[in-house]
Amino acid sequence: MEKYTIIYDADGATYEFLVGQFPFRDGETCKYSVFYDGNVIASFEPDRNNVLNICKNNSGFNEEILSQLADEIEYRHPNVISCSEE
Repeated sequence: MEKYTIIYDADGATYEFLVGQFPFRDGETCKYSVFYDGNVIASFEPDRNNVLNICKNNSGFNEEILSQLADEIEYRHPNVISCSEE
C-alpha cells in the first residue's frame, strides 16, 4: 500500500492526513483510506467515471473537508482507475 501525507488548512486549523492507496476490485481500481491522528476516518472509492466518493465515514468527520481531500487525491492520481501507475 502506498501512503502519503496531505496537509489541509480549514476553519483556522491545520490537519495532517495520511492517505493510503490500495488495490480494489481485483486490482482494476484503487481505494483510498484516510487516517487522522493514527485512526482511519474515511475511505474513498471510485465510481464508474473514476470520481472518488466517500464510501465510509464512520468517524463523522467533516464531509466538506473530506470532499476537498477527494479532490486532492484525484489531482494526485488523475487516472484513479490505474492502481499500478503510482
